[in-house]
Amino acid sequence: MHFFPKADAALLSPSSEKQSLPPRPTDVDPIFDVDNFNVPIAPWAPDTESCFYPLKKDPYASASIPKKPASATSRYLRAHLAKNERLRLSMLWYYGRDIGNESELLSGLQEKVCLAQESTGWEFAIVGLLDVNVYIRLATVGVQVSILPRGETLCAHTVTQPPGNVFLLPDLLEDWRFRESPYVEQGGLLAYAGVPLRMQHESGECVGLGSLCVASATSQPPLSKSQQQTLARLADWVVADIVQCTRARRQRERHRLAELIATVENVSDEHDSQDSVLEILRIAYPDESISIQSSGTGQFVNSQYSGLPSDLNNGLWEDTAYIDEFIATSNHDDTPKDRVVRIISAQCESKLGHSVLAVATKDFRRIFDDVDAWFIQSCASMITQIWQRRLLSEAIRAKERFLRGISHQLRTPIHGILGAAELLNEDLKAITISENAKIQPALAELAGFLSDLKKSSLYLDTISTAGRELMSTVNSMITLNRWADVAVAERHYASHDISELELELLKGISDAAIRHTGSTPSIFFHCDLPRDCRCLETDLSLLRDSVLPLVINAIQNTSEGAVIVTSSKQQGTDAFVIDVEDTGCGIPPYDQTRIFELYEKGGEHSTGAGLGLPLATKFSTLLHGSIELISSQVDRGSHFRATFRDVTYAASAVPSHMTASSLRYLPPRFNQLGADLPDLHLSSNFAKLLIRNGLTSSESYQDCFTIFESGRDSKQNHSYISAVPSEQVVICLVPTSVDSESLESLPNVIYASGPFSTLNLMETLQKADNLAMMINPAKRLVRSNTNLAEDLTQDGIAVHSNSLDESYSTSDEGYNSMDGSPSLSTNGELGQTLEHGDESGLDKSVVSKCQSDEPAIRRHSTIPPALPRSAKPLTLVVDDNTINLRILQMYCKKRGLSCLSAADGKQAVEIFSKRQASHAVGDGAPIELILMDLQMPVCNGIEAAQEIRSLEKQNGWNSSILFMVTGQDSEMDREAASAAGADDYLVKPIGMRFLDSGLKRYFPAFKN
Repeated sequence: MHFFPKADAALLSPSSEKQSLPPRPTDVDPIFDVDNFNVPIAPWAPDTESCFYPLKKDPYASASIPKKPASATSRYLRAHLAKNERLRLSMLWYYGRDIGNESELLSGLQEKVCLAQESTGWEFAIVGLLDVNVYIRLATVGVQVSILPRGETLCAHTVTQPPGNVFLLPDLLEDWRFRESPYVEQGGLLAYAGVPLRMQHESGECVGLGSLCVASATSQPPLSKSQQQTLARLADWVVADIVQCTRARRQRERHRLAELIATVENVSDEHDSQDSVLEILRIAYPDESISIQSSGTGQFVNSQYSGLPSDLNNGLWEDTAYIDEFIATSNHDDTPKDRVVRIISAQCESKLGHSVLAVATKDFRRIFDDVDAWFIQSCASMITQIWQRRLLSEAIRAKERFLRGISHQLRTPIHGILGAAELLNEDLKAITISENAKIQPALAELAGFLSDLKKSSLYLDTISTAGRELMSTVNSMITLNRWADVAVAERHYASHDISELELELLKGISDAAIRHTGSTPSIFFHCDLPRDCRCLETDLSLLRDSVLPLVINAIQNTSEGAVIVTSSKQQGTDAFVIDVEDTGCGIPPYDQTRIFELYEKGGEHSTGAGLGLPLATKFSTLLHGSIELISSQVDRGSHFRATFRDVTYAASAVPSHMTASSLRYLPPRFNQLGADLPDLHLSSNFAKLLIRNGLTSSESYQDCFTIFESGRDSKQNHSYISAVPSEQVVICLVPTSVDSESLESLPNVIYASGPFSTLNLMETLQKADNLAMMINPAKRLVRSNTNLAEDLTQDGIAVHSNSLDESYSTSDEGYNSMDGSPSLSTNGELGQTLEHGDESGLDKSVVSKCQSDEPAIRRHSTIPPALPRSAKPLTLVVDDNTINLRILQMYCKKRGLSCLSAADGKQAVEIFSKRQASHAVGDGAPIELILMDLQMPVCNGIEAAQEIRSLEKQNGWNSSILFMVTGQDSEMDREAASAAGADDYLVKPIGMRFLDSGLKRYFPAFKN
């Protein structure tokens, strides 16, 4: 058996045999002196002691009998109040509270009473407490436990005696003070000896809580010194037991109160209110008044007092005047409960401002102690914390509303400025006057004006650059403010494939590519993670926010070339590492530390607000990560690294790689054209990816395919490609700086545009594999026969996927439901398999045979066929801002798109419904494209999108393509738009070329 003691354990009975305690009385009985029962006893006067209780010369002698005063009118001496009666009663009410329920204490007192009786030999022994109007017997020998009127009891005299002094009356008939006392005449007592239950206050003053006495029905010889000392020691023992019992009781109460506090602390934030605190206060103090009051007002009303008193002393207040008056004039009655007599309080903050949490009692016997003060203060602190959390939450919501609103208010006019400048710039560039053209003299001045006007595009470029710079700064400031909210929020850990991280980064990169059109680097992703470690347990949003600023910085500081993003696992540890390398301007050594500080930039001509690296550092720390500069050389580029520790890895379910054995028609060897040139960043990185996936490099064209990086010189490009045999596949990687429209269309060439994510490159290899089948039918037939069994058993791997042109989403489940990542192309040409090829150059029989075999090749595809889309879709433009509406209308006009306009969501739904209904009966073209603003009066974009999707389902109309075009860029708005059925979410300001690429994704035949 183990021993584990409790500090608040109740007292143990000193006897091994449990005694049965008598029932506790509730009424005052017996009452001997009926005439004086309702007469209050007199207060202690300065001459009371000398007149009625003269000092003894010998402390162990019998009590001195004073001379009877001539003014004495009563038959016997009634008790007086003590000198310090209010203090005495306060201590009694505290230590004696609920003492009748402490059975173990009462058992111990019974033992001590028996010892007192045995040590003196007298018949009767009593332990009792003296309340304001009664004497309460707690334990007795020879007499019954009872409640007696205070004024007529002998023990009331004992309480007023000096500490340690035995009030010894061996023969009551000889003492004029008591010979006619009711306890002598009717109770039959003739001898009495009592000692006060003394207790010392912290001020040094002693009070008597009650008495321990012995009595006899016959006169007795005086008690000896040792007998008197025994009584005194037993009395002190009784007091010690009472104090110990009270402390244990209060300790138990503290535990109970702590459990109540814990119930509030465990309440979720959704139910976080001060009502829960007030509830536990009511549980703790069911008979008291609980309130939160402003410091200057109150709710407790007395006949002479209203509101919180001004003389609160350390949060405590007592109506001493009222209590003293009652003690002096009404001590024959029980204590009233008609007004507040005590308050314990603690300061707090609430909706009232600077406030006070107050617990007020009308119970005279309720004495507050340090346990109550601790509990009240704890509750006040919780109320303050709850209020502060509420204020903080409201402030955060207000800030979010402000940032959401200011973002919209800033982006909307900037969108108008940049959109108008871009459209005007297109018009100016369209003005062409041949240098050899003969101009009539009358038109010479106009021609000169047009030539000068064309040169003014420089001013438009300045306007656009300044606008993009302003927008970049606004975005960075908003992100910096958002970091504080993210830091205190819960982390959302989940399993994410590495391709999901690339997708998130590409979304941010696509936006940056529009805002920083002066920089045109190509983005290339490498995944060097082991195949069983390509799934990460992390908070994807935080991971994206940690890495994206590094990539954006690389783009901003790389006018041409490449930005390489590589994910890997640090050797020897489980740390997840992302390296961002660029071929840009580099950072001077003296700036390499400063750039990590807020608002610091690499140089005076650097773009951005100087917040990218500080933001990346702040967000990475939330994932136990760090950001560091590995190396940097001026005019050669920089290498940054983000390291995240304590990452859990797992195998990925996404087929994000293709090995040499997976290729059915494409040779497992490749030849890299221009491999010896230093600036071919794309082809060299693509070669690394191919080698990592099991393919081998070859220096000849024999039995291999060719990879090639396009340059600006079309003649040089043609010379490279023409050297490749026509029956071999060529994968041409197109840098962002090269206009893909100008590239030569050849039947054996696949042009792949960036950004080059892992999945996009795998799709490019798949397209090359399919193209190899088409241009070499003999090899296709041999290989298809060899791998027929394998084709029948594999299910849905990347090799059998549909081409990108067939992957456009036709669902209305939101843009997050789109398959793959074609939405992230900044020029709309990512992975166009035969975009620049021409089937007319192929053998007709080959084409026919391939078309007949096509179902066998794609029989495992799960992607539904896309609905046919128009080249010039009828467009519904919705925006409450006149400028933005005009910009979108101008865009539609320049692109040859017929458009309808609406100023709010309600008008948009009405126009859409009317137009689609007309088309359903053969009248006019349907609306196929909707450009919808988000924040609008009457009906916002989310509500309008929901209505439109609902109408399409109800009427069986084809799903339109809906772009949410807004100045608000919050995760909440993005999620709401996706849930409402938006196909994409575009944040203003939107570049016209970016809008072109968006249309081309959903309308492949669209030409700008």
